[in-house]
Amino acid sequence: MTNPPVSVSTQGSTDLLPRDTFRTVVAALIIVLTIAGWIYALAVPIDRFALVRQTRLWWIEQIVGFVLAVVCIGILLRKRSFLNWAFWLTIYSLIFDVMRLIFEFKEGQPTIPIAPILYALFIWRLYIARKATAATDTAVVV
Repeated sequence: MTNPPVSVSTQGSTDLLPRDTFRTVVAALIIVLTIAGWIYALAVPIDRFALVRQTRLWWIEQIVGFVLAVVCIGILLRKRSFLNWAFWLTIYSLIFDVMRLIFEFKEGQPTIPIAPILYALFIWRLYIARKATAATDTAVVV
């Protein structure tokens, strides 16, 4: 006589990430700060006119930040398909911001690193979520 098939838990078989309030709050903060930064840059005339003279690297950084904000919306909705995208885009954004901090520090203009702190916290929580989802994906059904 064979054993009846055992079903995997509903949380592991869905496309949703495990609940994590801290990750959700950090994702929401990244979304708000990214969108607010873009609105501020477009609202202040001096900043708006300076957009034309920005380098390609700066524009790449802005595009990565915008895509990260969109992907964070997927994380807010707990969609597993956005997990790897969010993880890697956050790493790229952290690298951009750390490099900017180094250049600002060399020029004698140190700032409070809010975005890098948020990115580091978000990477930490995404890493935990990646480990949790990997563990549920490799669970053996007996």
